[in-house]
Amino acid sequence: MNRRRPLRYRDASRVAVLSCVLCLIGRGARADADYELGHGIDVGPINFAGYSDLVANVPSRGTGSLVLNDLSLFVSGHIGQLFNPFTEVELADLGLIHARAAPGDDHGTGDLVLERLYNDSYLSDSITLRLGKMLAPVGEWNVIHAAPLVLTTVRPAVTYRNFSEYATGISVLYSDPSARFPDFQVYWQPSGEFSERPSHLTVHQYRGVAGVHVSFPLGLLDKLGFSFQHSKDVLGVDQSLLGTDYHYSVGQLTLQGEGTYSDISDNGVIHNHDTEWAAYAAASYTVAEQWSVYAWYEGFLDRTAPSTAQDVLLGIAYKYEPALVAKLEYLQNIGGQPVNRTGLYASFSVLF
Repeated sequence: MNRRRPLRYRDASRVAVLSCVLCLIGRGARADADYELGHGIDVGPINFAGYSDLVANVPSRGTGSLVLNDLSLFVSGHIGQLFNPFTEVELADLGLIHARAAPGDDHGTGDLVLERLYNDSYLSDSITLRLGKMLAPVGEWNVIHAAPLVLTTVRPAVTYRNFSEYATGISVLYSDPSARFPDFQVYWQPSGEFSERPSHLTVHQYRGVAGVHVSFPLGLLDKLGFSFQHSKDVLGVDQSLLGTDYHYSVGQLTLQGEGTYSDISDNGVIHNHDTEWAAYAAASYTVAEQWSVYAWYEGFLDRTAPSTAQDVLLGIAYKYEPALVAKLEYLQNIGGQPVNRTGLYASFSVLF
């Protein structure tokens, strides 16, 4: 199993400070280099960008925490038709104020994670060939994933927990420039994930992955999508997943959600269920130019859980500008074995 060694707290802190300094330098260059927050810095054909997400949690039970949840750096190149590399490296789960669950627990120590490393070749105006490690297009949230761009601080379990979030291999993407036909992406990972996430940052680790996502445009940003993914994890358990996602706006009201249903083989591994399902439905309303309120409900039946987890979340967001967002949320578990802890969450995220 390819696991990386967790950063020591001192080393991770230095990385965090250095990255924040680079971000501030970039902001300071606004006047001289026409820097715009959220668009990164261009050096010739190379663009440097990223995002950070600082999250505070005060649970109803247990100890509160302040965590640098993500600090990501994007490096992308637009070289030509065949060579357009993209890399995302992330410092994940660095506890600034955090109580460890037990001695030796790695949670909160910070890990450097390779999120993406691939090259895009533009075969035509509508077809792209992608080679490398990429985010698996199961639903919408996993592909967007950057904290300032998604709805809430707390991520619904259905958007990451019950499928392979990554694929290392080959993918073909089709996007109709005139938006008359649906977009689609097919992908295949023949063996293990490159630079695999450590086990304490993920629920399942996968070996073989293959899938497709089809998205029907309903407007400028609105869409209806369908997913299929077949995977095999490190324990030899096969999973076939069907999913759907939607995003639809009516005036100041936006509706979005995702749902999945999976058939799971036991393959010698004992589960409480041989199927797994999950869904969340969310609504957000723009109260003023910079203020919005939102809510979501999620039901999640994990293969190992005795009953369905049910969560309700209410929140408010302030967008200082599109790339700079503060959120305050309360999540309540109303049944089953919780995935996210009941309590108060606050976050400050920036796309730089």
